[in-house]
Formats: sequence, C-alpha cells, structure tokens
Amino acid sequence: MIIDLHVHTKVLSPCSDLDPKEAIEEAKKNGLDGICFTEHNRVWNDGDIEKLRAEHDFPVLRGMEVDTTGGHVLVFGLYKTLEGVISPKELKREVDKAEAVMIAAHPFRGFLLFGFSNLSLDVEEACERDIFKLVDAIEVYNGKLTERENKFAKKVCKKLNLSGTGGSDAHSIACVGKCVTIFEEDIRDERDLIKQLKEGKFKGGYFHK
Repeated sequence: MIIDLHVHTKVLSPCSDLDPKEAIEEAKKNGLDGICFTEHNRVWNDGDIEKLRAEHDFPVLRGMEVDTTGGHVLVFGLYKTLEGVISPKELKREVDKAEAVMIAAHPFRGFLLFGFSNLSLDVEEACERDIFKLVDAIEVYNGKLTERENKFAKKVCKKLNLSGTGGSDAHSIACVGKCVTIFEEDIRDERDLIKQLKEGKFKGGYFHK
C-alpha cells in the first residue's frame, strides 16, 4: 500500500498553499493508495478527516510535524496541539503515553549547502545525534531534499538499524506523491498505520516526479 506520509495543507499549516481536497484528488490521480496530513504542531479533527475519507472514498490519515530543539519530528497517534518548540525528550514522553510513533523528519535538510567535507560530518558522527536515540524511524526520502541529502539519511538510518520512511513534504499540489512510504499490508485506519510503523513493515521511496 503506497501512502504519502508527509503532506501539509493550508487548513492548518499557514506555510502551505495546498487545498486538502485537491491534495486527495492529486494523490488518487498519481496512483497512491492513501495520504496523510501532517500539519505543523497541530492535528486534524477526526470528524473532519472522516468526512474527507467518505467524500473522496480514499484513505486519509492524520499525523503531525512537531518542532523540537532536536529538529522536526513526524508523530502519528498523538492527537493534541503542541505549542512552541519542545525538547525531543518531552515529546517522547507524550508519544509513549499515547503509544504513538516518532519519525525524524528530513534530518539533514539544507546541510549539503555547506558541504559535508567542510563540516567534517561523517555517518558515524551523524548517528550520535540525540534525536536518533528517541525515534522509531527516519524519513530517508523527502520530496524537498536533494538526492544527496536523502542518500546520507539512508546511510545513517542503515547504520542505526532503523526503518526508513518517505513523504513528499508537500506544500503545493505539484509535490504530492513525490516520495512515499510503501507498506506491506493494507492500512484501513490510523491504528493500522501505527501498528505497521511500529513493526517496521514498510520502506520509503521516490514515486511521482
């Protein structure tokens, strides 16, 4: 089952120009099997998501992209607004209480603008980032990152023996489905999503150009 696991809409993410209904129809047109709205520090109301599911006859799921002092983290299964920037450990406590899932989002975004050689960062050093000790997986395919940045994330993910997800990080319709997460089993709801994320039954990849 192919799902874009990282999409922002203008309903709850002011930085996005993407209408949720257009995003769903674009996902369907591009051959995806589902879409997940991961707004910044906020989560969709279940009733509104259920209405979209029924209206479009398409799996629409909820997540959230949380600002932490250790970087951005995708969270699935935590249904509360988180104000401001919090510490990764504080987020981890909330996630554990909710039996939710944490995924490090685009962990090396923009880093290659400076060059790894200049900063002398290698995979071993990158693996020491505290955030990687707390998350369940790492986003290794992000539609807004360069191929080199995604490849580096994949190397870190492999070294840490973590699973890697994919998501477009779409803020406009053209990006929907650029990167995806491919799940081994069908996902009917967010409980299925969380279960498969916890079990590592997925892989990330590029999909729609």
